[in-house]
Amino acid sequence: MSAVADVTVFLLLVGAAAGTLVSGVGVEKPAATTNPAADQASTLATSTASVEYNLVVPPSEHRRPPDHATRRQRTSHGTVAELLGEAAMSGVTIDGDRVSSAGTDFESRVAAATRDRLHSQGHRTAVRVTWAPYRGAPVSGEYRVGDQPPNTVDVRAATVTVPSGMENVSEPAREAARTNGYTGVATVVARSIVDGLFPPTQSRYALRGDYPADVLLATRYERMADLTGTSVAVERQSTVEMNRDLTEALAARLRTDMRSRYDSPADAASAVRASRVRVTVRTWSP
Repeated sequence: MSAVADVTVFLLLVGAAAGTLVSGVGVEKPAATTNPAADQASTLATSTASVEYNLVVPPSEHRRPPDHATRRQRTSHGTVAELLGEAAMSGVTIDGDRVSSAGTDFESRVAAATRDRLHSQGHRTAVRVTWAPYRGAPVSGEYRVGDQPPNTVDVRAATVTVPSGMENVSEPAREAARTNGYTGVATVVARSIVDGLFPPTQSRYALRGDYPADVLLATRYERMADLTGTSVAVERQSTVEMNRDLTEALAARLRTDMRSRYDSPADAASAVRASRVRVTVRTWSP
């Protein structure tokens, strides 16, 4: 399962189903077959790893932990590229502020697993993982392993793409552009983000479930509401109602941003790429 949901719901409730979202890794191979970055990208896309990590459970008034523990050990398994994608989604931000910090230990462990796989004789390697529903969006995720290459060196690059856990809404966005302009596109994109972060059915089970799933999800809902300038009542509202309110608030923010970036709603819709995470490998000689 995607770590965007792992730190709230899925590995806590249905860990046995892991892998149903993280499938379909794709490598965009460059024309040159001697590109060391392409070899490294293929390694990340095909080699697997198991990462043991601790969920960091924030303090909360919703429910006290039974043993006063603030960490829960979990394991995530997948290709290294998939784990990198999950690490980027774990740290999703709105205007630069993280929605959740529960997965910070997961992110550190993924970096270690990635370094363990990257061995290139005579080259240095860096990995940059990026997600955004469209380029430059105020909602995004980014994750790095390794140093930035110097501006003075020749850099080779290759890209792996993995699912983000968000629905592919490219076609609905184009239809919304025709029928409801920027508002329609922004709403489609916002709904895919909110429902990706807070799957309504699973979120309902988690909020009614045991510690720490309930605390993690309630905290994430409240943080998301704060970052989007709205409010939710976790104790009183259903997950459908909270997702609706968050979608409306996020859509308003995205609509303003889209108007400033694109000449038309159709252009905005054409830029939507919510369902994929890009894992870019760069190599250079030291």
